[in-house]
Amino acid sequence: MLPLASSDRSLVMKSQNKVLSHLILIAFASALALPVPFATAAQKEIQTESMTDYVLKRLVARENDAYERYEKATTQEDIERIKNDLQLVVDGYEKLISENPSHPAALVSYGMMLHRIGERTASAAMLIKADELDSGLAIVKNQLANYQAEDGNYNEALGFYFLARDLEPAEPLYPYQIGNLMVAYRRFFIDDQTYTSQDIDALIQDSFRNAALLDPANKQYRMRYAQSFFDINNPRWDLALDEWHKMQTLAEDDFEKQLIKLYTARVRYELEHKNAAEKLLDQIDHPGLAESKQELLEQFDY
Repeated sequence: MLPLASSDRSLVMKSQNKVLSHLILIAFASALALPVPFATAAQKEIQTESMTDYVLKRLVARENDAYERYEKATTQEDIERIKNDLQLVVDGYEKLISENPSHPAALVSYGMMLHRIGERTASAAMLIKADELDSGLAIVKNQLANYQAEDGNYNEALGFYFLARDLEPAEPLYPYQIGNLMVAYRRFFIDDQTYTSQDIDALIQDSFRNAALLDPANKQYRMRYAQSFFDINNPRWDLALDEWHKMQTLAEDDFEKQLIKLYTARVRYELEHKNAAEKLLDQIDHPGLAESKQELLEQFDY
């Protein structure tokens, strides 16, 4: 199977780095002939960690290297070679885990790789086992929550996301996930009487705001918080306007600048600043925004 999109891949790489952060960084003495002092130093360094951890680090490095090469691959021959390399990594994980079935970091790394290549059932099995061995891994809770959400088990997903957030309160990904889940399953939470509409509105805004505050340089988190005003009932449009004004400083190209103007025009319309909204819409001519612009103009005429 082909590798995942770059956004998923970066998340997996981040996850693996977190799982392995407790491992000692080592210098690897390759097959090249090294001077005796250097070879001896490398051997001693390897001995400072378990052989299992050492092999695991090498597998993770080989996996990430293969995906980086995939980004640059230009021929089918290159892709086939990379797929063969990834199969060798899979074989390495299988052997490592067969010899160390109770090693949480190995299970997590292999589980995340299986997710990466689309083997969802096998990935979930690895992560569940890792969670049974070590219940303190936030990234495992997060991925299990993702699987539960995909299956429509929104209550179970929310529980896992809450656990991930509580385990790593400084990680912006987890409140971001909570916000997205509440938006997607809002009606179901209300129908179940798990949350009131007001409770959900508060959780949506708090979650996206926290993600943005934890990583203020991340445009995706900032954008999603600004968008969250459109997801809730009775939003504070004055606060929304302030947030969209701040977003203007993060725009990197003409499309993003016009997209932010479009959202700002919508907020202006909600504030009954019709002239200001129309002036903003007059500045929008990107073909990709034409339909959204027209829909907003029709609201003005309603």
